[in-house]
Amino acid sequence: MKDMGEKLGRTLAIALLVGAGSVISAVSAVPDCLQAAEAASAAAERQEHIQEVAGNALVTVRQHNVALRDYQGRELHTGKYLELAAKSGASHALRRSLARWNDAERTRWAGDEKMLRNAVHFTEENGIPMYAPYYMGHAIAGWGRVDDAVLSFCTRTESYTGGAHPNHAYQSWNLDLRTGEPIALRDIVTSRRAFLTAVAAAFRAQYPGREDETFRRTIDAQLESIYPYLDWDQSTVWIMLPGGGIRVYYSAYELAPYAAGDFILTLMPEGNPGLFKAR
Repeated sequence: MKDMGEKLGRTLAIALLVGAGSVISAVSAVPDCLQAAEAASAAAERQEHIQEVAGNALVTVRQHNVALRDYQGRELHTGKYLELAAKSGASHALRRSLARWNDAERTRWAGDEKMLRNAVHFTEENGIPMYAPYYMGHAIAGWGRVDDAVLSFCTRTESYTGGAHPNHAYQSWNLDLRTGEPIALRDIVTSRRAFLTAVAAAFRAQYPGREDETFRRTIDAQLESIYPYLDWDQSTVWIMLPGGGIRVYYSAYELAPYAAGDFILTLMPEGNPGLFKAR
């Protein structure tokens, strides 16, 4: 009887909420009403604050921290996205490029936050336990050249929406500030073969004894498997370094299983004759 009374009270409350003329119409409106109420509650509980984090000599980095809590104060998802601002003395070209990047970052975050909300809704709707708040965050992974001619840096995106472990990926930006165009890896290195040879040598030097952890058990075979001949440089995450070299980022699953972690390789001109084009 108690359960029946609670259900009846809930039904009548919804009838009053939607202005339904009967219990039957109120019952049919339950899903829509609950979804609308949930959306209104979620919007009211969204919090965002900004903190300044480490940048570089020309760029200030502001981190937007976002949290969504339910009516009980329980965190449903958290996240962070970035805003880059040119410091005093930076060129107009750098300011313009950062403004464009910020527009793209806000668009990217809007999609990420929608994905998080949908994941939370799906989890709750299907009675799946949430052992930790879902998460999506963007952070600076490394700075390359940042001057009047080049803007080069790498971000790392981490996410968790259930499962055995979080996931992450790197993304890089290399821009020629004089033209506003992206700089391609093939504009920097002489050939695919020279690049793969240099990466394999750097892997052995910088991660000694770990070649057997790669999926193909040798770094040469592993690199061949992930770099097709056509558009071989399109998926490579890399930044230009002030000293004329490059840094290449491989996240989990690119070269080896998740447990092996990331591999970040530095290639400098003095150790790789014939690798870099004259610029």
